[in-house]
Amino acid sequence: MNVLIINAGCRHFGNGGTLSKTMTDTAVSVLEGLGHRTVVTELENGWTIEEEVRKILAADVIIIQTPGWWMSTPWQLKKYEDEVFVQPGIASGDGRSRNDPTKRYGTGGQLQDKRYLISSTWNAPLEAFTDPDQFFEGRGIDGLFMPLHKTFEFIGMRKLPSFMVNDVFKHPTIPEDLERWKAHLTKLFG
Repeated sequence: MNVLIINAGCRHFGNGGTLSKTMTDTAVSVLEGLGHRTVVTELENGWTIEEEVRKILAADVIIIQTPGWWMSTPWQLKKYEDEVFVQPGIASGDGRSRNDPTKRYGTGGQLQDKRYLISSTWNAPLEAFTDPDQFFEGRGIDGLFMPLHKTFEFIGMRKLPSFMVNDVFKHPTIPEDLERWKAHLTKLFG
């Protein structure tokens, strides 16, 4: 398989990006060890729209590796989506047709044969996502990332199970999290 990893880990006020880089490097190692081909886009280093379109069209799977910034992703990922996902071959309208009212909004994506995975890192503990009485009201990571999931669905891609690392500053368990990440990738792509 061809796997494109988009690393959204960016420095902010001179800090950050190291855990996303470690997660990205780990994914490359695991996936290539399983016989897959990988290519990485580091959003912090910028991108060329035409090159990213080629990478996306060549990929069977796209992995988004992102930190959680202010309850979302870094702005660089949104800018990437705004610039790259609107290009020919990726998006071709919203799916509706004036001549066929049965065609519904959000069904016009051209990447029907591709899948995506969101992997994210957060300082928030797991229970902040899963407990209905805590901050994210039990919505889970997929509920929080609904706009990102809908973006991928809009361009035609199918979701793979998300992955999350929690409590990365207050109570980090990075070695264990990396082992969970390796197992997650191996289960999906092994």
